[in-house]
Formats: sequence, structure tokens, C-alpha cells
Amino acid sequence: MTGNSLGNIINGGIAAQKEDWIYYRSYDGEKIYKIRTDGNGHEKINNDSSWDINVVGDWIYYRSGNSFFIYRVKIDGSGCEKINDDQSFFINVVGDLIYYSNANDSYKIYRIRTDGSGREKVNDDRSKFISVVEDLIYYTHLDDSRKIYRIRTDGSGREKINDDKSSFINVVEDLIYYSNDDDGEKIYKIRIDGSGREKINNNKSRGINVAGDWIYYQNPDDGEKIYKIRIDGSGNKKINDDLSWDINIAGDWIYYRNTFDVWKTYKIRTDGSGKQRAD
Repeated sequence: MTGNSLGNIINGGIAAQKEDWIYYRSYDGEKIYKIRTDGNGHEKINNDSSWDINVVGDWIYYRSGNSFFIYRVKIDGSGCEKINDDQSFFINVVGDLIYYSNANDSYKIYRIRTDGSGREKVNDDRSKFISVVEDLIYYTHLDDSRKIYRIRTDGSGREKINDDKSSFINVVEDLIYYSNDDDGEKIYKIRIDGSGREKINNNKSRGINVAGDWIYYQNPDDGEKIYKIRIDGSGNKKINDDLSWDINIAGDWIYYRNTFDVWKTYKIRTDGSGKQRAD
């Protein structure tokens, strides 16, 4: 059981869906709120600036925007607890383990149990955009020109996947989608074994998030507005007109931070309708 989609986590984890609830980093001081997918049942969960939201069982795990430590709080807002004392990024909650990039140890990958016990270092590479898929962790290696690597969750079997300077990696089944900085931040895909490398589009693309048959991304060539394109490279379409960061997909909604409104959280439907503040 995982706490959020990989595409959301590599884009700040500002929204997560579990069953018919969406948990999100709100317009209200970056606190976590929840709302039903039908728009009912709006409730505040915590009072902390929150990132990397993961929902597993009855708990919400998140990174505090103040300390960067991992916390958890129950889905009814009770029982808030601190999990660790590491500055933690790209938090992946998988079952009873949390994987993260530890800024206190040069962004190496660590893991810890969801109750705060059993802290372990997994690798010795400076790692970004970490994505845990079953017993493998995919990441970009900061000291090897951000090429994509993978390693087993027990720290064994380290291998390099590609030779492109990569960011915003999305692992979807047997494919990795990524922004290729060696080719002007265009979207590429490659098989998880390193074969079948292909270019998807010709726009500069940041913040990519793959959901279903679509890739959502911010387009620096058009003021960081949100676009979407099918995974086969067809149907490129603009979604909004805001300078947008941290694209997250939850249900039929795109959650993002709107630079035109002091980085506050907004949401818009995946078809481009219904733009509103995420209060």
C-alpha cells in the first residue's frame, strides 16, 4: 500500500486521493484539508505547513514546511506525532516503511518505520526525485549529472538506467517518463531496463506528472502554464493561464501553486474548467 502517486510526490506531494477523499495542502496557511471527491465534507486536518502528503490506513504522513521533519496525523486530525529528526524530501510511504532523501546526510536515501523506529541508510548517492516501486527505488543521481539510477530497497543491486540529465521522473509500469535537460527539458520515456528511449514532445517541460493516458506539465516556453499531452505524444493542450508549480493530480482535479497569487494552492479540473482557490 502506497501513500500517494509517484507523480504527485516528485512534485511536492500537495494532494493525495484515498478512496472518495482528497487530502490537500490548502490555500489556508498550507494546512492539510480534506474534501470528498463530490465536493462535500470539507474539513481541516492540521495547523502545520505541509508537503509530501501520503495517506496510508488511518494516518496522513507529511513533511513539515517549517522543520522539514516527517510527521503523521490521523485522518480525523487527532494524534499528531513527529516521526524523525531528518530534513526529509520526496517522502514515499510504502506499507509500514517511509523512504526519503535525507538533506542532513547529503540527500542520501534513508528509510524508517512509520512509527519512527528502525532508521536505516539505503544508499550513498546524493538522490533526488526518489520513487519506490515494489522492491526498487528509482532516483536521479546528483553526482552523476542527474542520470537515472535504481537500487533495491535493501540497498543492493545499484544500476544506472540512462545517460540523460533527467528530472521529474515518473515510473509507470515498465516505463520511466522524465524531463531531459540535455535536450532542452523535453519529455522522454525509457523502459525500466534502459531500452527503448523515445522523445514525447518538443516543448520545454517541467513538473511532469503522468496520470492515466495523459502527461501534465508546466511549459516554460509559455510562462509556466499547465499543459497536458497524451503519453503517445498526441493531443497537446493548454489547461490554464497561471504561472504554475507543483502539479498534482487527485481525482478529476489538478492541484497546483499559483505564483500569480503568492504561491497559494489552486485547483482546476483536468479539462481546464472550474478554476478556484483550494480553500
